[in-house]
Formats: sequence, C-alpha cells, structure tokens
Amino acid sequence: MMSMMENKTDYLLIDRMGPNDAYGIVTRWDIVEGAIANGVDLGKAPILDHSRKPLATLNNLDLDLRWVAKKMSNENVSKIAVFDREEFLGFISDVDVMKAAAKGKKEAKE
Repeated sequence: MMSMMENKTDYLLIDRMGPNDAYGIVTRWDIVEGAIANGVDLGKAPILDHSRKPLATLNNLDLDLRWVAKKMSNENVSKIAVFDREEFLGFISDVDVMKAAAKGKKEAKE
C-alpha cells in the first residue's frame, strides 16, 4: 500500500512466484474493500492476500484500440498489463482507452 501512495498509482503488478505462476494485480479498491473494510492490519497482512490472479494481459503491441476495449470487456477488468515477451511494459486502463478514443474523435473532426 505504501508503494502505491509513494508512486501515486491506484494499482500494482504482483510478480509471479515462479515460472509456472501467473502475474497478479492489487488495486486500491482491493485494499479498501477487502482489507480495510474487514479490519485487516495492513502492517501485518501480505499484499498478496489481497491481490487477484491471473492478471489480464496483452502481448500484441499492435492491437487496435477497439480490440483492447473488447479484451477489457471480455475479461471484465479496467486494467490490462502489457508485456513484450517477458518484459512488463506497463498497464493500459479504461481511462487510457477513453482518452485515446476521445483524441481519435477530435483528430477525425480536424
């Protein structure tokens, strides 16, 4: 949780525990809804206890915006981790998709 506040982010990537494990994600909502609402001592509880696995991921860096939106919809998530092979590049959020769609509409009008 401190890492989220220090980095001014709402979510963190949870690394795999080994080559056969999945990546995960923990969001501020996971912490508020799960840990804080249930009285969990955040200083003692491992962040892994509140993470979700497997994480929705993309490996195709050339996808059209609509396919990213469809992936989010199909997975019922608001954030997708982007990887280039094994290298984590970052997250795409629903807000990023909305901003890109709005920018595309604006550019189409000009």
